Amino acid sequence: MAISESQKGRVIEQLVGATLILQSNGALRVSLPLVDDEGVDLVVGNRSNDKALLLQIKSRFSLSGRGHYRANVRRATCAPNPNKFLLFVYYDTAVAALGETCWLVRSSDFCALLSKQKETRPVYVFDSTFKGKGDMWVASRILLKDTAAAILKVLK
Repeated sequence: MAISESQKGRVIEQLVGATLILQSNGALRVSLPLVDDEGVDLVVGNRSNDKALLLQIKSRFSLSGRGHYRANVRRATCAPNPNKFLLFVYYDTAVAALGETCWLVRSSDFCALLSKQKETRPVYVFDSTFKGKGDMWVASRILLKDTAAAILKVLK
C-alpha cells in the first residue's frame, strides 16, 4: 500500500513544525488549525511577543525533468493577509529528509510576482531552481537550517 498525497502533506507539515521548534530552541510555537479551508497549515508564533504568522506549506517529493521545484498554488491563497506566508519545501527521498533549500514567501509578494500568469488558470505555478541566480525567487530562497531564524525575524 502506498502513502497518499494527503498523508504526505500532513507528514511534511508535522516535520516542518518540529523542525521550526527545534531550530529555534523553543522560541517558536507551532499550532495546527482544526481545519485547512483557508490554506493555512501551521500557525507559527514567537513565544517572546505573541506575534504569529500563518504558514501554508507546499511540498514536493520529486522535481521537474529539468530539476526545478514546481508547485501549484490556488489563487484563493492571494486573499489579502499580511501575516500569511508560503513555505516551499522539497523532501529528498534519496536521503529521507527535507532538502537543504526552501523558499519562504509572503503571500502578497507571491501573488504580486505571479500576477501576469494567465487569469483563466485556477492556480499560480511556482517554478524555481535550487542554486540558479536568474529566477524571481532568489530573494525568497533560504537554507532549511535558517528557516526558524527567518521566521523569527518576521515576527520581531
